[in-house]
Amino acid sequence: MYARLKSLQSQHGTLDNLIQREEQHPYPDVEHIRSLKKFKLRLRDEIQRVERTLRPAQTA
Repeated sequence: MYARLKSLQSQHGTLDNLIQREEQHPYPDVEHIRSLKKFKLRLRDEIQRVERTLRPAQTA
């Protein structure tokens, strides 16, 4: 489960970098940015679900 969390966090960071790069273009692709942001939000939600799953195991 920890490997899954690390993978999701890595993907989230990569998406953040892609979004920043696209926003810096002279003519950014707004639709592409929008889809990247939606995917980033889905990843964030999945990260939170995994963290909630791991949290009780850490306190035991």
